[in-house]
Amino acid sequence: MTEPAAIVPLAVQVACVKREVALRERAYPRWVANGKMAQQKADQELAAMRAVSQTIARLQNEERLL
Repeated sequence: MTEPAAIVPLAVQVACVKREVALRERAYPRWVANGKMAQQKADQELAAMRAVSQTIARLQNEERLL
């Protein structure tokens, strides 16, 4: 049986996603250069994670307005 998910504050989620974007920005160019990832896939994945970052940052801003 799986444990229920812990409640993670939105600010912690925002910080985590920002770190993940930064990690991917550093790692993907190496992976592409080493042939471990196609440039198109790297671009798509980074764009998606940046979109997630923007979405939760927007949610955090909206939460502050409440």
